[in-house]
Amino acid sequence: GGRLVEAAVVRAAALGAERMFLEVAEGNAAARALYARSGFVEMGRRRGYYSHTDGRREDALTLVLNFSG
Repeated sequence: GGRLVEAAVVRAAALGAERMFLEVAEGNAAARALYARSGFVEMGRRRGYYSHTDGRREDALTLVLNFSG
């Protein structure tokens, strides 16, 4: 997982991107930790974005990685 995220970050920066965005389920602790290690920070939330089969709703967190400053 980490190598794939790193490759995507390196490629986006090489192509001149200023930032990358992604969304992750709030309860996905492993993915959130992976993205945090890669430098992504929370910048927003979509309340109740994900629907679970048991009827629960879960927020999506929007993360960003800025390449410049």
